[in-house]
Amino acid sequence: MGRKEPPINNGVITLFEVADAYFARAKELEQIIMRAETDGAVLKNSKTYKFRTGELRSFIELAKGACELGSRRVTYWKSLMENGG
Repeated sequence: MGRKEPPINNGVITLFEVADAYFARAKELEQIIMRAETDGAVLKNSKTYKFRTGELRSFIELAKGACELGSRRVTYWKSLMENGG
């Protein structure tokens, strides 16, 4: 399915770092497309519009969930280190 190793390896923080970067870029793309829609350069039912409301929206939700999971992992790891784990 085209899966690749993350572009960085920072141990437990890797998921959070990568997901956060992907999430930010996806939101930036969404913003650019929405601006183009407002300006009339992208029309409803166009491929770009369908991409924004379909694949891109799904990816944003996926990346958001990965950010939340990564954050929980970092919090758990931090609590282990603080409690001598």
